[in-house]
Amino acid sequence: MNVRMFKAKRVQQNLRQKDLAKALGITEKAMCHKECSEENKFKAAEMLTLIDELDLSFAEFDTIFFNQELTKRLRRVKK
Repeated sequence: MNVRMFKAKRVQQNLRQKDLAKALGITEKAMCHKECSEENKFKAAEMLTLIDELDLSFAEFDTIFFNQELTKRLRRVKK
């Protein structure tokens, strides 16, 4: 997970960890743990909520949560 980009998008949207924790229905401590982990700890439903909360494009979503692996795999399928 791209922690730096995740935090930058949160700050850009003027959101605190507390705000995202509330939107996800988790504690601030759990949010901090998930946000600071290099490994993606978010559940699929949480990632969908974060797309809306952080106003993420597909490219941003792919970069933050999947290190652009979704785009790479989609390109292989099209060939």
